[in-house]
Amino acid sequence: MSTRNRILIAAALLAIPVLLRALFFYQLPYSNPDIQKPDFTQNTVPEPPTPSSKVAAVIGIASGKVVLIDVTHGNLFDPSEIEPLLTAISARGATVEFDTGSKSLESKLKYASAYLVFAPSTAFGADDLRTIQQFVASGGRLLVFADPTRALTIYDFFGTPTNVPDVNFSNPLIAPFGLTLVNDYLYNLEYNEGNFRNVKFTDFTDSPLTKNLQMVVFYGVHSVHAETGTALATGNEKTFSSLTDQGGGLSPLAISANKQVLAAGDFSFMINPYNQVADNALLLSHIVDFALDGERKPALVNFPYLFQRPVSLISTGDLQLTFSSLGPVSNLQKSLKAVNIPVNLRTAAAQGEDLIVLGTFKPSDDLTPYLKPFNINLEEATSSIEIPGVGKISSSGNGLLLFNQGPKSNTLVLLAPTANDLPGLITLVASGDLSSCVLQGSLGICALSETGSSEYYSDATSTPAESETPTETPTPTASG
Repeated sequence: MSTRNRILIAAALLAIPVLLRALFFYQLPYSNPDIQKPDFTQNTVPEPPTPSSKVAAVIGIASGKVVLIDVTHGNLFDPSEIEPLLTAISARGATVEFDTGSKSLESKLKYASAYLVFAPSTAFGADDLRTIQQFVASGGRLLVFADPTRALTIYDFFGTPTNVPDVNFSNPLIAPFGLTLVNDYLYNLEYNEGNFRNVKFTDFTDSPLTKNLQMVVFYGVHSVHAETGTALATGNEKTFSSLTDQGGGLSPLAISANKQVLAAGDFSFMINPYNQVADNALLLSHIVDFALDGERKPALVNFPYLFQRPVSLISTGDLQLTFSSLGPVSNLQKSLKAVNIPVNLRTAAAQGEDLIVLGTFKPSDDLTPYLKPFNINLEEATSSIEIPGVGKISSSGNGLLLFNQGPKSNTLVLLAPTANDLPGLITLVASGDLSSCVLQGSLGICALSETGSSEYYSDATSTPAESETPTETPTPTASG
């Protein structure tokens, strides 16, 4: 027998057992009439919860207000995703601006009503955190939205990925206000909208933010811990945290004790089509109202946004406007005109107008009433000025800014050591940059540079021929 035949016989002997076993287990053709096929015609897919009420149209109630949205911290969202939010803001007459970093956050927040941050992936600097806290203290609204499905992925030298959650960068914003976003996600195996991470919430705290809500659904949400604030919604006993697999009192949404800061562990509820599920659209409407309902309190740090009415500018004591004084005053006019506030030169405060008062450390009868709210008394030929709550400051090289918000008008007082120093202080204020000033509430102490021999103001009495006056001199009226 040839070698070739031996090989063929051996291969056949190996293949025959395999073939016999296959025929035994896999009989062809196979048919089992006892297996019942599903009746797909009777199968139904659960419908998402429908809204319990319609969202009322709100038009033009916040005309002129500005909502600033952060896009400078690697925010893990696309502006097109939050189109329902942007539409709701615009419908109320407010304007949306995206902070791209072209200007400082401080300059942007001077005029904003609300600051919104979505899923940041880089840290806020210390200066920005301080600016945000001042913004909230002056009446601004801060809204921070996180999302457990969005995280920054970084890779080490070996290509091993590590996820850095957005809560790491969100919490420094809200922690000063007693709120914390937890690095987890909430889930409910029984009470959900088609998936255990799509959690339904029906237990709400009484608040304008939860008015008429029957049910909201969050599609992947961090829990929010309110140390001093208030949880606005609470999951049932079967809603658990992925961090501990424990439940009880877990919340996706909370507001600070001062009612100025909102923290949400998710923002998918405002994205199409999830914004149409249950009462998510109504919740979105309430959140937009919350963002726009705040009233900013005028503060020196926000100059030139101190005034709501036209401004009268008056001089006190024996100060006289000269030709060379118009430069700084003109710059001050331009600064306020940029925010739609006209400045009119007056001989006395005009009724119905806000006021800027120019003076020196030399006491005068017409300046005294404007210093009274600050309990400041000026004395002749003194080397220092006593400021209640601050102490003594040198009367040389320092200027004072005093802001008083009154029931009928707002008043800003600019005081310099001498008439020659006053133009420098006016120019400083007109620039809008008060970084060289120490600001404490309604008081500012500003370091003044040398003005040389430039005499913008004169204490000496001059004849009308020697003194330039504005072309139009409005008739003075009684003070408001």
